[in-house]
Amino acid sequence: MTASLTCKKIASLATGSVVYAWETAEGTDGNILIDPEGAVARPCTAAGDPLGDTLLDKRTGNVRNPDPDPGARRAFLQVAAAIFQERQRQGRLPDTVTRAYW
Repeated sequence: MTASLTCKKIASLATGSVVYAWETAEGTDGNILIDPEGAVARPCTAAGDPLGDTLLDKRTGNVRNPDPDPGARRAFLQVAAAIFQERQRQGRLPDTVTRAYW
């Protein structure tokens, strides 16, 4: 079985944060907010308003208040990891990210 995800930058906020819309091949979708340093990710609305208390801090490798739904939690972590990996590879936050998993 192959799973995939696609992320696309949809907004750059005045605070310096970036909002990505994401979607998996399985039909799960959402938005994720990345802070200006590219180290903290949060689920959010398309306008960049945080949803819930889930927070992933790459600097500490810590997830705070993970979503109780295992599917939502897994998708959030995969999306955040893909964006962080591309930022490290490119030296900046990417415009789009596509990943395939087996």
